[in-house]
Amino acid sequence: MPDGSSDPGLQAERTELAWRRTQLSLLVIACLALRGQDLAVTLVALVSVALLWLGQGRRYRRSLAMLRVERGHARLFSVLGTGLALLVMALQAMFGALLRVIST
Repeated sequence: MPDGSSDPGLQAERTELAWRRTQLSLLVIACLALRGQDLAVTLVALVSVALLWLGQGRRYRRSLAMLRVERGHARLFSVLGTGLALLVMALQAMFGALLRVIST
């Protein structure tokens, strides 16, 4: 029975799939924001999706290389950038909702 360490590509594959789910979530947010006619949230979400998509192959190769040498660390820019984009979108959406409530 294999012990799980015989195929180091699986962990990199799981990480890549997690980033793909993040991309899909951001794309759904962009579509919902566009439906609600919130252009700023839509633009931030689409830019985030594009940046994640452009770095996808490089991220996978880097993850695979880290597993081969058994040393690695999180990519600070990717993690903080995605978190910052989500924070900006949430604040924009809350501010937009607050303005709509106040104007009615």
